[in-house]
Amino acid sequence: MVSTESSERPKLIIHVGSQKTGTTTIQGFLKNSTESLSEAGVHYLNTGRTNIAHNIMIKMIRNGRGPGMAKRMIKEMGRNRGKTCVISSEMFFRPDMADYFAKYFPQDLRAHSKVVVYLRRQDKFAEAMWKQRVKNGRYTGTPMDYLSQNKNLNYLPTLNYYADVFGRENLIVRPFERPHFPDGDVLLDFAQHCHVPVELAKAYDLPSSNATLSKEVSEGLGQLNRDKSGINTRQLIRILSRLKPEGAIRSGDCYDLETRRDVMAGFAEINEDIRATYCPELDRLFDTDDLDDDASYPELNPSVLALHQAQARAAIDLAIAELNAD
Repeated sequence: MVSTESSERPKLIIHVGSQKTGTTTIQGFLKNSTESLSEAGVHYLNTGRTNIAHNIMIKMIRNGRGPGMAKRMIKEMGRNRGKTCVISSEMFFRPDMADYFAKYFPQDLRAHSKVVVYLRRQDKFAEAMWKQRVKNGRYTGTPMDYLSQNKNLNYLPTLNYYADVFGRENLIVRPFERPHFPDGDVLLDFAQHCHVPVELAKAYDLPSSNATLSKEVSEGLGQLNRDKSGINTRQLIRILSRLKPEGAIRSGDCYDLETRRDVMAGFAEINEDIRATYCPELDRLFDTDDLDDDASYPELNPSVLALHQAQARAAIDLAIAELNAD
């Protein structure tokens, strides 16, 4: 258990995601527990944040407002001297953000900071990101198209950028695998590594609306967005996550076993470098035992695929009816 004594506290915790690793839950906790966290010596920075996350910082930096924002953030930290300040955005897992912190955050602050990173197994990350982009209507390619085009599955260069800026000893790198977490909860893991009182994290019970939608539902929502239907698909997602109609929530449905084996074999050496460098206490970076089972991730026959399509249409229709009833 990590101590939360003020003498041992980092001045700053930067939670950089990555995406699809429980960031919404962590950020919701930080935003909705402000007063309790403040009493416990933790402050979630307001500068550069809208609602629960600091995603707006990316846009502000691109618009030339990065230097002034950094000054305001550091000034806000000064007003909360003695507390651990926290910023969080899954959009920060990128080398240019490490460069930003190097340029505008003084060395003394960086030396007393911690950078928290959660990493998802590459085949699972690709699937989750494909669904995210497809359901928003931003992408129409197949899961295999996305896999072949995505250059963000090699996590090592970004980790090395952050290590160069903050010091390797100040990176906390964790595989996003629930058996590693206390009670299988990433929020409790975040708490114990980041000087956030575990008791507060255990008491947090607001649900996240980020359930894993099926491939077919993701595609159906994307079509609604591209058709400019006027239907609020974010609301539909919340309804689907709450009601969980048959066939709406499903994972592991984008890539077959051989594809997953190929992906993970391709990253085996890189992942071992990550483990040895940033989390040597682990026997391996990711659990791949499921890939040893020839029955995992079977190819689906046409009748099953047709059933999945019918379930997706029924689930979306149900959510639309629920939305209209409200």
